[in-house]
Amino acid sequence: MFRRYGAVAAVLSALALSFNSAQAEPGVSDTEITIGMWMPLSGPAALLGQSARDGVRVWSDEVNAKGGINGRKIRIVAYDDAGSPQEANAAVRRLINQDEVFALLAGSISGSTLAVRRLITSSKVPFISSISSNNNLMNPFSRYIFRVYGNEDAQAAGIVGRMIDGDGIKRPAIIYTSNDYGVGGFHVYTALLKDKFKVASVADERYNPGDQDFSAQLLRIKSANPDGLLVFAFAQEAGIIVRQAKELGLNVKFYGGGGAATSLLQRAAGPSAIGFKAVSVLPQTVETSNDPKVVAYRDKLKQLYPNGFPPGRPSEYDVAAYTAGKIAESVLKELGKDVTREKFVDGLERIKNFEGVGTFPVTFTPTSHEGTNSVEIIEVGSDLAWKAIGHEGGK
Repeated sequence: MFRRYGAVAAVLSALALSFNSAQAEPGVSDTEITIGMWMPLSGPAALLGQSARDGVRVWSDEVNAKGGINGRKIRIVAYDDAGSPQEANAAVRRLINQDEVFALLAGSISGSTLAVRRLITSSKVPFISSISSNNNLMNPFSRYIFRVYGNEDAQAAGIVGRMIDGDGIKRPAIIYTSNDYGVGGFHVYTALLKDKFKVASVADERYNPGDQDFSAQLLRIKSANPDGLLVFAFAQEAGIIVRQAKELGLNVKFYGGGGAATSLLQRAAGPSAIGFKAVSVLPQTVETSNDPKVVAYRDKLKQLYPNGFPPGRPSEYDVAAYTAGKIAESVLKELGKDVTREKFVDGLERIKNFEGVGTFPVTFTPTSHEGTNSVEIIEVGSDLAWKAIGHEGGK
C-alpha cells in the first residue's frame, strides 16, 4: 500500500512539476502574451519613441481585433525613458523583473539601448530593436538581440559613398551630436574616409543634444573651406544646423545620417533644406509612399490621430516598429500554443526575406541578427518633399 501511494505521489508530483514548468514561462498565459517597450516619449528624441509606440500599438490592435495569436491576445507594457540611459535601465529592469514580459520590442535611442543590452542578454529576454542603429548593439553578439534595419555601418557607407564617389566631394567635414548615435556615426564616418576612400576630414565638430545655436561650430567648419558637410544629427537639430549654416554663408553640399530622414528637417530648415541628401533605412518615404501596405498603415494610424498627424509623422520609426511586431507575430503563429522564449529566438533565426511594411526585407540567421544592410539615399526636392535617388547595400 505504501509503495502504491508513493508511486501515485511521484506521478502527481511529476505532473505538477510539468504543469508548473509549462505555466512558468514569463509573460505567457492561456489568454495573453505580454510584450514590453521602453522608449523616449518625452525629450529631444520624443518623435522616435512616439513613432515606435504607435507602430507597435497599431500592430497589437490589429492582432487583438482578430482574436489574438493562437488564442492569445497581445498586452503591451510601455515606459518612457526620456532618452536617458539611467531611466532606460530602471524601465527595462521593471519590465523584466516586475512585469515579467515575454519579449521586448522597438527599444530606445542608442545610448538608452546600449545601456541595457547586457541586462537583456543575461536575462535571456528576446528583443527586436527598431530604433538604435549603433554597431555596439550587436557587439559582442547576443543570441537574444535582433535588429530590423541597417546599422550605422550600412548607413554611413551609403551616405559617405554618395558624398565621395557619387558627388565627388574632396574636402568633407562633419558636425555630430555628442550622444551615442552621433559619436558612433562619427567614428564610422572617419574610418570610412581613411580606410576606404583615402580622404581626410577637414573639420570635425560636435554639439550637445538640445543645443539651438551652432554658429561657433559652423564658423570653424567654414574656415576649413569644406565642399561637403555631413550633419549627423536627428532631424529637427539637423534642420536648424543647415539653416544656420546657410545664414553664415557656408554654401556647400549638405548630407545627413538616418536620423535626419524625416520631414522635421524641412520644418526646421525651410527652403534651406532643398538639395539636402540623407540616408534612409527604408526604400520609400512613409509620409508620401503609395505602396498599398504603407497607405493601409497610415489609414490605421489616422484612427489614433483623427485631427491630423503630429509633425514628422508617420516616420521610419513607425513602420520599423510595426514590422518588428509583424515579425514577432509570424514566429508566434509558427510556435502554436507551445510558446517559450528559447523557441521564439529559434524561430526568429529562421526568418528569411520577411516582407515588412515599408521596410527592406529582413533575414536573420543563427550567426547574424542584423536584418538587412540595405539603405536608400533620399534628397529634399524643390517642393520640400523627400524623394529616393539611389539604393545602396543588399542583404
